[in-house]
Amino acid sequence: MKLNPPLLALAAGAFGIGVTEFAPMGLLPVIATDLGVSIPTAGLLISAYALGVMLGAPLMTLTTGRVPRRTLLIGLAATLGFVTAMLVTYGLGLTLGNWLGGKFADKSVDRTLIVTLASLSAILVAFAFAMPFAVPTSILVFLWGIASFALVPPLQVRVMAAAGDAPNLASAMNIGAFNLGNAIGAAVGGAVIAGGLGYPAVSMAGAAASGLGLLLVLFLTRKRSPVTVPAIG
Repeated sequence: MKLNPPLLALAAGAFGIGVTEFAPMGLLPVIATDLGVSIPTAGLLISAYALGVMLGAPLMTLTTGRVPRRTLLIGLAATLGFVTAMLVTYGLGLTLGNWLGGKFADKSVDRTLIVTLASLSAILVAFAFAMPFAVPTSILVFLWGIASFALVPPLQVRVMAAAGDAPNLASAMNIGAFNLGNAIGAAVGGAVIAGGLGYPAVSMAGAAASGLGLLLVLFLTRKRSPVTVPAIG
């Protein structure tokens, strides 16, 4: 397969953004200790960032619609920083998951969503029990990254199929929705910790949220025809 430098650059950018967005989640205890605040309060940093992306993505799309994409990307480019071994593992999972999600979404969007959401729920439940053990945790972190970003391509296809004449705005709103989920998830996770339920309960809460998403997908697929990716060429 011939290498595509622009595609590789986008992949590297996606990897960097994914790691940057999720890195603070694993560092919340350290951030909270350094700032002298509780972990739920430190979690508001994630919520604030996510809400900024949710509002900024559609606004940027609307205000920079006439700017050449290459010029805009260069202007927005940022350098990657160093991350811990677990974040690298998670980031590699994100990269592989994004590829797998696109590959299987080409065959069936709805089936990919169902399998991925079910897998994500199972992984998070297993993660709650494996937290005290280093090796199983490392494996589950990698699988967690795969399942998390395998959701992105089928969801994007679903949104674009319903976008009509505004695909760019719809795509931006989809990213905004992802970050709204990040904000809500950080708030829920903080509430779980503040309630004294412990770290495993945070993973269980994530599994419950993924399970609700799975139920919603199953409900919607019964009400309408499956979405398929149109053939190119």
